[in-house]
Amino acid sequence: MSYAHTEVAQIAAISSNRCIGKDNALPWHISADLKHFKQMTTKQSDADDIQGIVIMGRKTFESMGSKPLPKRANFIISTQMDYAEQKGLKDNENTYVMHNLDDALTQAASLAHGAHLETIWIIGGEKVFKDAMMYTDRIELTHVDTDIKDGDAFYPELPDDFVVAQESEQMHDDKSKLDYRFVTYKRKTD
Repeated sequence: MSYAHTEVAQIAAISSNRCIGKDNALPWHISADLKHFKQMTTKQSDADDIQGIVIMGRKTFESMGSKPLPKRANFIISTQMDYAEQKGLKDNENTYVMHNLDDALTQAASLAHGAHLETIWIIGGEKVFKDAMMYTDRIELTHVDTDIKDGDAFYPELPDDFVVAQESEQMHDDKSKLDYRFVTYKRKTD
């Protein structure tokens, strides 16, 4: 798979019923998961200005307070032609508003090559995860042991050619009282 010789990986936290969002926010707060997300999407390096590349939909960007993630190139997909102007992103370095996933992936892959980054991260939401699945090599899911009955965004079903490559032990978050585990899925190669 991959895109222009760059690994495409998805990262999300999902409930037992695949919920990833409710009212344009995460349905829980697990600080270890947020640290895991930052660690996965940021390459530790002092030399590089950009330490990671993320692609997200407009709603995901807005769920983060319409602020780009630091130290990462942020690609935001929106069909609104004036979205960059609306959000004051026109001159924002390391933030790119694209109008479709293919353009975002093409630009991100080009940037990845120049910045010597091996992975482009797809970070949501539901439609972007689904549309990017055909290019995805690896999926990093935090499985949160809860059902969200009134969620409104869901992670797509994993295609059959993804298998568990690595799995953490079950952990517990004292604040939220939720159990969770980190699971890495990789696409089978024939």
